Amino acid sequence: MALVVQKYGGSSVATPEQIRALARRIVARHDQGNQIVTVVSAMGKTTDSLVAQARTLAEHPDPREMDMLVSTGERISIAMMSIAINGIRPGLAVSFTGSQIGLITDCNHGDARVLEVRGDRLRQTLDQGKIPVVAGFQGVSTTREITTLGRGGSDTTAVAVAAALGADVCEIYSDVDGVYTSDPQLAPAARRLDTVDYDTMLEMSAAGAKVLKDDAVEYARRLGVRIAAGSSGSGQIGTIVCNECLNRDTLQAMVYYERLRWVAYDAGVPLPADCRLCQSIDGRTVVVVDAKYAGGMEGVPCCSLSLIGSRVAAQKERVDTVLDMLERAGNRVLAISSTVLKYEIFLEDPLPQPLVAAIHDVLFGADAT
Repeated sequence: MALVVQKYGGSSVATPEQIRALARRIVARHDQGNQIVTVVSAMGKTTDSLVAQARTLAEHPDPREMDMLVSTGERISIAMMSIAINGIRPGLAVSFTGSQIGLITDCNHGDARVLEVRGDRLRQTLDQGKIPVVAGFQGVSTTREITTLGRGGSDTTAVAVAAALGADVCEIYSDVDGVYTSDPQLAPAARRLDTVDYDTMLEMSAAGAKVLKDDAVEYARRLGVRIAAGSSGSGQIGTIVCNECLNRDTLQAMVYYERLRWVAYDAGVPLPADCRLCQSIDGRTVVVVDAKYAGGMEGVPCCSLSLIGSRVAAQKERVDTVLDMLERAGNRVLAISSTVLKYEIFLEDPLPQPLVAAIHDVLFGADAT
């Protein structure tokens, strides 16, 4: 018997029909002798709709009230999923909000950090042979206020719950069946990775890959939670993320991301969340920040192309090939930033999809070395 935490994203629970299909799968997994905890996001685009409605009432809604508002989406999902499961097996499922399971966060409304999960009620429910259905994305602060964990926060909820319960695995289901060498929508020849180590996955998430939230990966790495990424449609697991999955290949993935801003650095201005300080090609110190965190900072749009893998910056031939392809396409490089695991190129203009695919195929195609 295994203790499994499963997370299903908003696109997986967008309709009653999808919820009913997942409920059947969850009950079947439970009937195989497993203990199951299910974490769900808000249905479809519920959160986006609530945010849009709030902004018709106020240009800058109060963060506390926004958390009260958007956290309702997950409450709908957990009730719907529990109703569906209990429709198959009466009394099998019990729904819980983040505060009810003791998911404690700091006081940062809209992007709170998980401090602990007490989990006593989850253990009691599991011991009764039932399936807890948990609201992702939300918790309660140390001052007893409802908080939310930011975009992709249901991933973090699932990992935090798995760590608190000592689960055998945390399964993250989405509309993508695992982690790929690049976004298959941009690079159709992208290959699925069977295994990825935490550090590589963290760099991919931080660079803009959408499969797993970077906070969730960091939490999993710190607490040793084994993550399995799979397809909500098929229920099949495609990629395992864990400490034992140390990849020795020198290049693992390529991530292209457009929603960035390029801002001149001012030492007197506080830096926003998740920004990078780097040197531009002309020697200036600049701030590159995700547009969603830019706030009122002035800047110009830019994008990034990240090569991720062990000692990637030392692979001069591959790096030079990419830079040559960008130059021939007429795309000006603004800055380059490199670490042991990531070589990140900041670009002035967006890349056309065929060029992204061509760069990927040069790096990862059959002739790549």
